[in-house]
Amino acid sequence: MTEEFRSKWVQTYTANGVQTLVITEEGIKALKSIFQGRNHTENLGANQPQTSVKSTEFYEEEIRELRKLLDQSQQLLLNEQKKSQLLLEIKNDEPAEWQKEKSRLENSVLRYQNSYNQANQRAETNYNFAVYATRLFWIATAIAGMLFMLLLILAWVHFS
Repeated sequence: MTEEFRSKWVQTYTANGVQTLVITEEGIKALKSIFQGRNHTENLGANQPQTSVKSTEFYEEEIRELRKLLDQSQQLLLNEQKKSQLLLEIKNDEPAEWQKEKSRLENSVLRYQNSYNQANQRAETNYNFAVYATRLFWIATAIAGMLFMLLLILAWVHFS
C-alpha cells in the first residue's frame, strides 16, 4: 500500500485500545473498479505502473499487504481480548487460600473491634464510677467536717 493510497483511502480506527487500519468506502469503490476493469489510476496516484501486467502485479501486492495488515490488526484485537478475559478471570477467581485467609483476617478484625468496643464500655463505666465515688467522697468529707465542727462546739459548750 503506497503512502498516497493510505493518505486518500485509509483511516485509523481504535477499538478496545487497538488501532486498526480501515479502508474508506471510496477506497473500496476504487479497488472494486480497478478489479472490474475500469481504469482508476488517476485516483490511485502517478507512481503506479501503467501496463496491465504490472498493474495487476501491483494491485495483487497491494491486496497482499492489505490482507497482512488486516490479519495483524485482528491478531492484536484477539490478543487484547484474551488479556482482558484473563484479567477478568483472575479478578473473579480468587484462590481458595486467599478466601480462607481473607475470612480469617476479617474475623480477627471483627474480634478486635468487639474487644475494643467492650474495653471502651468498661473504661467509660469505670470513669463514671470514679466520678461518682469522688463526689460521694467529697460529700462524706463535708458531712464529717460539719459533724466535727458540731462536736467541737458541743464540747466547748459542755466544758465552759
